[in-house]
Amino acid sequence: MTQTPAAELEQGKQAGAAGADDLKAEASDLTEQAAATASAALEASRDYVGRIRDAGQDYAGQVYEAGHRKAEEAAFYAELGYEEARDWTRSNPAQALGIAAGIGLLMGLLVARR
Repeated sequence: MTQTPAAELEQGKQAGAAGADDLKAEASDLTEQAAATASAALEASRDYVGRIRDAGQDYAGQVYEAGHRKAEEAAFYAELGYEEARDWTRSNPAQALGIAAGIGLLMGLLVARR
C-alpha cells in the first residue's frame, strides 16, 4: 500500500512531535538529575568546609594556649633576670656604675658616627 506524500508528511510530523516530546522529557529528567547532583555537591562541600573550619579553630586554640604558656614563661624568666641584676647591682654599685658608663660611651660613639 502506497501512501500519498501528504500522508507521509503527516506521519513524519507526528513522529517528529513524539520525538520532541521524548526529548523534552529527557531534558527535564537531565535537569532534575543535574539539580540533585549540584545540591548533593553543595551539601558535601558545606560539610567538608565545616569540618575544616572546626579543625582550624581547634588548632588555633592549641596555638593560642601554647603561645600563652610561652609568654608566661618568658615573663617569669625576665622577672627572674631583673631580680638577679638588681641584687648584683646593689651588692656591686661601683662595678655597675662603670659598666653603665662604658655602655653609655659606646652607644654615644655609635650614634655620633652615623
